[in-house]
Amino acid sequence: MAKLVDALGALGLEGTLSQSGRWLVLDGEHSRVFVVEAPHGGGCYSWCEDPAERTVEYHPDATTAILAGLRRAARVTHGATPRTD
Repeated sequence: MAKLVDALGALGLEGTLSQSGRWLVLDGEHSRVFVVEAPHGGGCYSWCEDPAERTVEYHPDATTAILAGLRRAARVTHGATPRTD
């Protein structure tokens, strides 16, 4: 749990953390960002809600995963559905 919580705090960001602390959802510019801790404490995976940016990417740490996910969520793609919330 500490990985995602610590990374959010270090970046000064807010997100919705799962009860287990292994999942994180952030509101990106054009889509939501999902970050999950990899099994056995080995890094994190991130992906976006946008169909063009849904490819799951592995990152060695939570901070890198969060920043990469937010960069992807900031891209405007042809598959993006504008956020309404």
